[in-house]
This record gives sequence, structure tokens and C-alpha cells, in this order.
Amino acid sequence: MTEPVTEPPIREAARDRELRRRDWRFLRPGTNLQHIQPPRTPALQGFAMRNPPGQGVYAEWRYPVPGGGTAIRKRLESSGFQNVDLYWPWPGLRRPWFWLPLGSEAAAAYIRATRLPARSLVRRVMDRPLRAVWHWAAARQRLWPICAVARVADSSSSTHDLLDRIGREWAAWGLGQRPDRLSWLLLTRGARSINKVVGLVFAEPDPSPRVVVKLPRAPDVHDALRREATVLRAVHRRLSTGLPGAPRVLFCDEQSGGLTLCETALDGRPLFSLLAKSTYRDLAMKATEWLTELAGNPSDGGARAGANDVGAVTQEFATMFGAVVNPMELWTTERLLAPLADLPTVPEHRDFSPWNVHVAPDGALAVYDWESAEPGGFPLNDLIYFLTYLAFFYDRAIAGGSCVESYRRARDPGTFTGGVCRDCLAHYSERLGLDPRHTAALHLLTWIIHSRSEYRRLVADSGGQPAAASLAKSLFLKLWREELRR
Repeated sequence: MTEPVTEPPIREAARDRELRRRDWRFLRPGTNLQHIQPPRTPALQGFAMRNPPGQGVYAEWRYPVPGGGTAIRKRLESSGFQNVDLYWPWPGLRRPWFWLPLGSEAAAAYIRATRLPARSLVRRVMDRPLRAVWHWAAARQRLWPICAVARVADSSSSTHDLLDRIGREWAAWGLGQRPDRLSWLLLTRGARSINKVVGLVFAEPDPSPRVVVKLPRAPDVHDALRREATVLRAVHRRLSTGLPGAPRVLFCDEQSGGLTLCETALDGRPLFSLLAKSTYRDLAMKATEWLTELAGNPSDGGARAGANDVGAVTQEFATMFGAVVNPMELWTTERLLAPLADLPTVPEHRDFSPWNVHVAPDGALAVYDWESAEPGGFPLNDLIYFLTYLAFFYDRAIAGGSCVESYRRARDPGTFTGGVCRDCLAHYSERLGLDPRHTAALHLLTWIIHSRSEYRRLVADSGGQPAAASLAKSLFLKLWREELRR
């Protein structure tokens, strides 16, 4: 009997590269776009004549065109297209970090305001004239390359176009009068195929985005976006006034050309960009206090964590990392985690890190990216994860390859970072009425939980079962072992 032929799994790097080549399809959700290449005038005119009204087109001009974006817009309109939008992909078409809508005062101002300052003196000296040149070119639509999306001329607008839909619902969402013009900045940065595409929606010329749209590159991300919507709705229902600093879900459905999660936008700077010795304790305590608000009253939270939940996490860890852990380590882990079976559940963000936590202009916290969240998670785990990475950023341990050493200092109350960690953990435990003796076991559990996502990344990278050598390099495995040695 002939064995069936199976296709080899696609490694993550190849999959990510292939998906990102088609990120242009998100420039106009709700409109079917066809790529015309090269975008010569006869080809554009022929496309408009052959296709029905409302059909979309995407085209790229990789080199300067006399007259810049204004000339490109006129060329498309004279070829039979309408609703022309022009974008500048930066740093280029191969792997853009963002797609700037040309002609948008709001998006250009947002880019200028949110760009983090250069670290080196040389870069800072060069930055001012470069910004001036960029501002001049952006205002005149002479940035290259230029990409365009448009529709074959139609007497009516598409009822499925995403920005049209957001405009129609604007007032109903309590965002004020419907704007005369909406634009959006598309963010496509990220190192993996599971990274979502994010659209920041502006009511021109206001440079503060009011709405955020999240779009999945691949179907296997759908569950994560639906989970984010479910958890955010549940979190806001727990408090009569909602949870400050958490986005509100406006809709999550497939009515605009594919799954779309739409939320209110949050304003703020990444917490890590404000980190210094003088701000370290204050930022850590703010995060601690915010997490106690997220947890609420555990007595009102419903079910207990339960032995089955703890046992299932431990068993999954043993299956994933069995090639590089020994039975005694697993037995010790099970013994140390056993007392956690009676803990109450709390909402858990599961990615509460210095890059997802932002500081708003008024000093309050704004928390992004809830797709890993669990409505019934474990207490203290978010804080442990946050404080660990706060120490990594402070020590510059990630770039320096010294994360384990940084972690040891953060677990030592006699050090600067360790003293802050001790105080934050004690404050959280007191507020929630947790037994301080559970702190060590919850550290252990935190790294077991996060090791699962690290394992899945290794599987994607290798296209199958990761090699033992790759598993042994896992950061979360190393942090788990650090806790076992304590």
C-alpha cells in the first residue's frame, strides 16, 4: 500500500516572509484588491474597463514620479478610479514597519510625536535635519516608494469598506460628531506571522487616534483576537465604571472582509521608555496597583484555580520539555505547586510587560494587547512577569545576554531591583489577601505557563519537534530552574 504524501511543515521564517509580502491587502479592508504590476497608465485604464464598479486595485511606484503623489492620484482618477488613497511604506516594501497615509496631517504628526529619541549622540545630532527633510517630503507627498489603493468608479460607496463603517458608527460609540474625513496608519511591525496588523484611525486633523483596528494575517490568529474581545468585555463588566486603562471593544466580527477587532484607542508612551533609577519604584508600584484593580475582589471572582488547572499546566510542561528536564525536577515542581490548587482565579493579562504597558499623559497606565489574556487566571503571575522584565530593561539584560543574572538580582531583596520586587509582591498579596508563602510557587508556575508559548515558537521556527539543544536554551526554562534552586 502506498503511503500518502504529506507536505513538509513550513518553517516560521518562510511563512512570515510570504504573508508580509501581501500586507498591502489590509490597506482597504472590505474591498477586494487586485495587484497591478507595473502600474502603467494603459494597464490601469484596461483594468478599469474590464472590471465592475467597486472592484479594488493596488499598485506600487517604486521610484520617483514627476509630480509625486499628486500626479499619481491624477493618473488613477483619469484612468477611471475613485476613492484613491496613497501610502508610504517605511522603511520599504520588503518589510514595512508602517504604511503612512500621504496627505494625512494627523498620521504624520502622530509619527513625529511618538518616535522614540535616538540613544547615541551621533544619531541625535543627525535626527533633527533628517526630521526636517522628512516633514518637507511628507507634506508634498514626495516620499518613495508610493503605494496606492483605489476602486473602479462607482456611484455609491461600498457598504463593507471598514473606514466607511467606522465613520457611520462614530457618534453611536460616543466619540463625538461623525468626522468629515477618517484616515488610518497601518502598523505592520513584528517578527512573526502571528503578529497582527494594526490600524490606528484618525479623525483628521486630530493627531490622537481614537479607534484601533486589529486584523489577523492568518486564520490561526483568529482565536487570539476573539479571546481578547471576550476577556476585555468580561473585565469591564466586573466593575461598574469599567477598568481604566483597558480598551473597550467596539465590535469583533467578519462583516468587513474578514475577522476584525475594533477597540477604543489608548494614549501613552511605552513604560520602558520612561525607565530610570529615579522612576523605577514609582512605575513598578503603579503597575502593581493597576493589577490589583484588574484582579478585583478574588472572593467575587467565581471558581478556584483548582488542582486540575495546575496539574494540566505541569503535565503539558513535562510533555514539551521532557527531553531536557529530569523526573526529580518534575516531582519537586508538582510538590511545590500542590498548595496552589485552592487559589481563587483572577483575570490575567498574560503579556503584562514594559512594552505593552504605556504611561498616559496624565500619568495613569494604559495596557495594550490582550490576545493572550485569561478571564480565570492565577493571581500574582502578571506582576511576577512584569517585574522580571522591568529588571531586564533596567539592567539591559536582554541585549547583553545576562537575563538569568538580572533575575537573580531581582529575586534578592538586598539589591535595588530586588527590594522593589519584594515591596510590590507584598503589596499585591496584602491587597488580595494572598498567603505570602505562595509567592515562590507562583514564580515557578509563571515560568511554566510562559514556557508553553516559547515552546510553540520553537516548533514554528523548526517546522516540527524542536531539538533538545534549542529547548535547553529556553529563557523560561532557565528561570524555572532558578526557582527550583532557591
